[in-house]
Amino acid sequence: MSVDISQFHQIFFEESFEGLEVMETGLLQLGVGEPDLEAINTIFRAAHSIKGGGGTFGFTAISEFTHVMETLLDEMRAGKRLVTREAVDVLLEGVDRLRGLLGSARDGTAADAEESSATSQRLEHLLKGEAIGAQDSAVTATVPALAPVGWCCLLYTSDAADE
Repeated sequence: MSVDISQFHQIFFEESFEGLEVMETGLLQLGVGEPDLEAINTIFRAAHSIKGGGGTFGFTAISEFTHVMETLLDEMRAGKRLVTREAVDVLLEGVDRLRGLLGSARDGTAADAEESSATSQRLEHLLKGEAIGAQDSAVTATVPALAPVGWCCLLYTSDAADE
């Protein structure tokens, strides 16, 4: 007797979107340079659940993308990597990309593979200990400071970061 696991897709998507909220909230509250192991573990567990569910249900793009985020978070929680503004920003970008991947899988539409690939590459650069890149830094440097409303508004100048 085979079981049709597609009947569980809706639950997977609901729980994954809830997990993204947990990840986003945790990342927004995560102190740079001050590792909060409980917060990092919470964020990691949410990513781990999304990755596992994505793999179970055959959503390979979701599973593979989340795996890179999970690896970075695992290094943070193991004390092998510092919590930096750059890492938090890219992880928050990853949450946004993951939200798009989940929405596309849920709706049966094509995901923006180019955006996901670009974010995945930035995550991989961080894992390798490389700077994100002069092109990305130049873009960030020209954006004015914004009030932190959501992850997309976390681009701070040095003055805004001190407030």
